[in-house]
Amino acid sequence: MTNKEYKELVEAKYGKSLKEVMYELCVDRRLDKWDGAKILDVPEKTFVAWRTQFRFGPDQLRYDQAVKMRIERINEYKKQLENINLRRKFTHNKDKSLKGFRELIERKMELEKLRRTLLEEEDSLSDMSVLMRIGMLEGVLDYLDEYEKHEENIEARFLKEVEMMELFLNREV
Repeated sequence: MTNKEYKELVEAKYGKSLKEVMYELCVDRRLDKWDGAKILDVPEKTFVAWRTQFRFGPDQLRYDQAVKMRIERINEYKKQLENINLRRKFTHNKDKSLKGFRELIERKMELEKLRRTLLEEEDSLSDMSVLMRIGMLEGVLDYLDEYEKHEENIEARFLKEVEMMELFLNREV
């Protein structure tokens, strides 16, 4: 039988378009090629061809999801940066304080977010590098928040993290 004949059989059997049937099997139920082909009673080669045609293969789905997430994040950054003037004066320009440090980190993060919105999609190495810098800057701001709150003893909090790591590693560090 040809792929077209198999397609007609599947669509008649399920009363749906082939794309809808494949979506249900590959995306909703996450079946592999062997189980999917068995359920549809078609050769694996045919099932894989259809899965590829509709971009429902596991790698294709992951890639498409990553692209979607990247676009959403870039749009989020653009919205955050809409009313921000990167050339504005620093409030704490001469300060050597946590407030001055926080302002510097926040401004550098704005710059990195802008850089990410301007990168070409094909340049994945640069994109990854910018993402890492944004993550690092966000982490620094989290540590500053934690430090400024002083909700608990800093040393006790640190030792708690050491204990958690030892539990995770199942050995002393």
